[in-house]
Amino acid sequence: MHRHTAILGTAFGMLLACVGASAAEPQSPNGAVDKSINVLILGNSLSYVNNLPALFNAIDASQPGTTRIHADLLAAPGGSLSERWTDGVAAQEIASGKWQVLVLQERGGTLACLAKPQQREEATCRASAVAHREFSELARKHGMRVVLLGTWGPDSIWQAQLGRGLRQLAGKVGADALDVGAQLRAHAKSDPATPMTQDAMGHPSLDGSLLIALSLYESLAGHRAEPKDLVLATALLPPMADVSPKRLVSTQAQLQGDGAQTQVAAARLRALQP
Repeated sequence: MHRHTAILGTAFGMLLACVGASAAEPQSPNGAVDKSINVLILGNSLSYVNNLPALFNAIDASQPGTTRIHADLLAAPGGSLSERWTDGVAAQEIASGKWQVLVLQERGGTLACLAKPQQREEATCRASAVAHREFSELARKHGMRVVLLGTWGPDSIWQAQLGRGLRQLAGKVGADALDVGAQLRAHAKSDPATPMTQDAMGHPSLDGSLLIALSLYESLAGHRAEPKDLVLATALLPPMADVSPKRLVSTQAQLQGDGAQTQVAAARLRALQP
């Protein structure tokens, strides 16, 4: 994992240099230039349950340094990337020039089909591959790095197929593959007392979402996050949240909760890092 992270980190360092002119550059109190790298996640309930971008942003905000990485999300319950391409909202966001990184997370076990030659020509599989290609090409046109965020299956065989499909697709569309599904399964095996999912549908537990956020942070920042106490002021969304794919999750008032805070101790984060 660390060798792969080092490669991704090098790529992100190059990205920082490339986007320096277009990223926001407010002056910090000591006169240094602060840069903001904006990350657009396209996903589904695996991404919005527990509010993955909010967890990611809380982790990033707790870290030292002047470069901030900020994530937001377009998603729908059970939504596919083909649907996100067809509705055009994500394409408009990408074309806005606001974003420097695009993270694509396909629903459930879809990408396992790519590991089986007899399934690659099925309609759902082909539609997913086409959407990944279209999004990746559009993102590169606008100078964005693309990361494919993996999912997880109910057993090791399915997980292996998901991992192969993820890597094959990433190679074809010129994206980086981040197989967080394999990481969730590995942690569940090493620490069975800490569930990584919360229901039969495989929606992540809070610890599972935190592990994903930590892994995504490490891949984008090029180094591990220092475990710090977190205070989360944003609602941790349930599987049946009233999420609309037409607007960024952060802009949807119905998702913001009642102001209650969730505290996450640094030790809890540390336990999730291998």
